[in-house]
Amino acid sequence: MYKRKYGKMTVNAWLNSEMERSSPAWMVVAGFLFTVSAIVVRAFVGSPYRTILELGIGEIVPPVWIMTLLWTLSFFTVGCAAGFVLCYRVGGGEGEKYKGGMLFVLLAVLELCWYPTLFGAQLVFLSVLESILILCLAVAVTYSFYRVTKFAGMLLLFHDIWLTYMLILNFSVLFRG
Repeated sequence: MYKRKYGKMTVNAWLNSEMERSSPAWMVVAGFLFTVSAIVVRAFVGSPYRTILELGIGEIVPPVWIMTLLWTLSFFTVGCAAGFVLCYRVGGGEGEKYKGGMLFVLLAVLELCWYPTLFGAQLVFLSVLESILILCLAVAVTYSFYRVTKFAGMLLLFHDIWLTYMLILNFSVLFRG
């Protein structure tokens, strides 16, 4: 059915088989919706510039446009992975799919609360604790999604790396102040 090379499935054939078992359209819609929700939260809280200046962390934080781009891409990939998994047709592994979905909802709520915690209320210690919890939940979601489909698990690896960087940045802000 698919082109095989040297007895193994090619990457293109593997992606095609994954896409046949889910809905790429719902994947993009979920990514878009999760990104829009993050942008709405940021719009209500406001720009991080004021907090960065008040905390005196301008020299340890990368330019805000880079942080904003990576932050937005992170939300988009998490939403895409969730949309992909929740529409994925699983043969007998429905429990893992819904477990991952519930963990994703918890992760989404915490991630949407992190920005107001640090940049709205300037609660640095609480944002560090929240970052630790977010990273732990993100790893659990990644593992759960990976068990459903490797594609969604690999999508979330970027997000996990981003969260690790954000946790290191949160710690540096905490110990700086």
